[in-house]
Amino acid sequence: MKIDVLVSGMMVVDILTKVPSSFNKGTKHEVSKILVQGGAPAGNAACVIAKNNIKTAFLGYKSTSTLSQIATEEFKKCNVDTSLLITHANFQPAIAVVNVDSKNGDRTVFYSTENYQPLRPKDINEVWIKNCRLLFVDGYDVVGNLELLKIAKKYNVPSVLDIESGDVNILKEMISLGNHIILPLDGAQTLSKLSSPEDCLEYLSSLTEGQLVITDGANGSWASDDKNIIHQPAYKTKVVDTTGCGDAFHGAYAVALLDNKNLKERLEYASAYASIIASHFGGRSYFPNKEEITNKILNV
Repeated sequence: MKIDVLVSGMMVVDILTKVPSSFNKGTKHEVSKILVQGGAPAGNAACVIAKNNIKTAFLGYKSTSTLSQIATEEFKKCNVDTSLLITHANFQPAIAVVNVDSKNGDRTVFYSTENYQPLRPKDINEVWIKNCRLLFVDGYDVVGNLELLKIAKKYNVPSVLDIESGDVNILKEMISLGNHIILPLDGAQTLSKLSSPEDCLEYLSSLTEGQLVITDGANGSWASDDKNIIHQPAYKTKVVDTTGCGDAFHGAYAVALLDNKNLKERLEYASAYASIIASHFGGRSYFPNKEEITNKILNV
């Protein structure tokens, strides 16, 4: 089996809704939307990559539980290969209840990882990584993903790393192994104990030879290119729901990387993609094509 991109990370099922700003507790209320989708950083990114006609497989566990079946079918809908999912009798995906603010699209997430099982190194086959073009991992299933990053480095397979929060020492180790490390500003601030994106980039560059990118939602993204800081502003959009926007940025960045775009072009492509995702309800409800992305960049 030939896979272009191998993705590993937390598997999640999202339940999204728009809850009224005020309501009477203990009573029933009709809401305008309730949507069940697959979610999580690596999962959403996998769908973005696969929807760009890139052969993408998700590595993790599955079971006969209802949540697992939903998560697996959600991947299949997005053309993500699920043949590498390993049966684990007691496995259950994490579940998240996402409240989307009707006024500005901001989301508040309530989640549970009860019975969730992260990937174990003993279940990893080196051949999967050796034969792919790109490895994409998140900062949640850290034990298994650290092993994947080490194998990727061994075989000179490039990697994209999406990290948010966690044990500082483990995250620093992951950063040292990654080729393209994308993290939110608050995560960069936690790791560096510094404030500005520029200062954070300078500090984090001492931990890795890889390409660092810092994101901050509507404030855009920053990256260092040969000691020069590139700031990519966020593209204007009518925000409906911010769920999955960061994940879409990461996935689109990987697509642009595989398309041999330079750093500036990768940031433009990822930012434009994320802005279009923000204009739809749910992180996997819509996948723009390359023409739409180009038009967004050119302000057509």
